Amino acid sequence: MVSRGVFFKDEKGIVIQDIAVLSTTRVLVTEQTYNTVRLVDSQNAGVVAKLTLPETPWKVCLVRDGRAAVTLPAQKRIQFIRMDRDTLTLDKSVDMNGAVIGIAASDSHLVVSYHNPGRVEKITMEGKVTHKLNNQTAGKILFQIPNNIAISESGYIVISDFRTNIITQLDENLQVIQTFTSPMMKTPAGIVFVNSTQLLVAARHSHNIILLDTITCTMTTLLGHADGIQDPHALGWCPVSKALYVSGPVPVKTIMKFQG
Repeated sequence: MVSRGVFFKDEKGIVIQDIAVLSTTRVLVTEQTYNTVRLVDSQNAGVVAKLTLPETPWKVCLVRDGRAAVTLPAQKRIQFIRMDRDTLTLDKSVDMNGAVIGIAASDSHLVVSYHNPGRVEKITMEGKVTHKLNNQTAGKILFQIPNNIAISESGYIVISDFRTNIITQLDENLQVIQTFTSPMMKTPAGIVFVNSTQLLVAARHSHNIILLDTITCTMTTLLGHADGIQDPHALGWCPVSKALYVSGPVPVKTIMKFQG
């Protein structure tokens, strides 16, 4: 696989928190230094559009009708953003019952996560809670800092927790199916499905990208130090071009793009 950087050359200290892939050439990123959401052209490394939010944005996911949803934990809100060609505009926002961090979309619902205490909820687009999961209901310690969420095409939900070092797989009703942990996967952060049963995991403190097969329960190192991986945070995957985007180490202002 070959890598190249996507740089934000006009500003210093960009901290990329999350990546959502829109097309073979466009990605949407949240960054924390300037409290912005940015539409980036990965071909020419340029920022196409930029939207400043009232507080620090964390995670982002794509939803229906040309929109994205961004978590604003300090304001305990989810902010929807409308994407129209090369413009980003604020849409509706939804108040939450805590400092919401992780987010992923499935059909007409969202799956979100919180810290203090760590928990996961399935909600409607209007914020109504339909299902809940925490350590007490699970009967074991799964969540402390469940920052990242991914949902497969078949509806399976996966949560990464970089404090417990556990990857948890759930069904659509937030029932625990199985969990994954390994010494080769230290501090799991960004996660993304590449097909219905396999996902990629950014392991921050083992400095690698791991391919996790949920059927065979095997883990394989896909990228590591030799490929320039250091403290990876967010991941984005384009199923059309088979391109993987990896946010670089904080505060390096780069996204690495790997494409075979």
